[in-house]
Amino acid sequence: MTSLKPPAYPLVCFDLDGTLVDDTIYIWKTLHECFLTDKAERDQAYRDYFSGKITYREWFEHDLKLLRAAGATQSEIVKMCSGLQVMNGAMDTLHTLRQANCKVAVISGSIQVVLDVLFPDFEFDFVLINRIHFNDAGHISGGVHTPFDVEAKADGLKHLCRKMNISTNNAVFVGDNENDLWIARTAGLSIAFNCKSKDLSQICDLEITQKDLRLVLPHILGPRPTP
Repeated sequence: MTSLKPPAYPLVCFDLDGTLVDDTIYIWKTLHECFLTDKAERDQAYRDYFSGKITYREWFEHDLKLLRAAGATQSEIVKMCSGLQVMNGAMDTLHTLRQANCKVAVISGSIQVVLDVLFPDFEFDFVLINRIHFNDAGHISGGVHTPFDVEAKADGLKHLCRKMNISTNNAVFVGDNENDLWIARTAGLSIAFNCKSKDLSQICDLEITQKDLRLVLPHILGPRPTP
């Protein structure tokens, strides 16, 4: 029996919002706008995080506090997520990568609810993401923040590569925005898809502007370019 040829890139990592999922740039912004939370408080927390005044965990918990105060419930968050669209070609892309024996991961600052709602039948090999917890009444009771967002997305990629015992040179990252800059610099192949960041498009190995995720496949599954 002939064994399957190992893939050129055994680990393929995706951002979620704007990459695997259409109709949202950042799910947190979409949530806050849907539930009409206090914009001034949101903007202050954003500034506080990026100036180093608060940690990512504190930023995450502040967002949950605002959403809880606005009356956001599990059923309403699920309903909002149900109104989003899976990116064109995403399911074909994920299944093709799985058939090619690639491990498929999500490294994102989004929330697990989005995956649960839009990708209920696809089991990702690795998911590094924020998680919101709800009580029996469906109200937000807390959550667990991801340690792998913004700059630390690169640490998430390294973490998964260690688990697989591979080099980061053998990993792909596909993303679309400013918080993907650090991980894009770390991956062996970085692809800017549906990109909203000039800086990301400049540092990635290639950019795909057409909104069809299947267009990444030839670059991932084809022969690796000669250094």
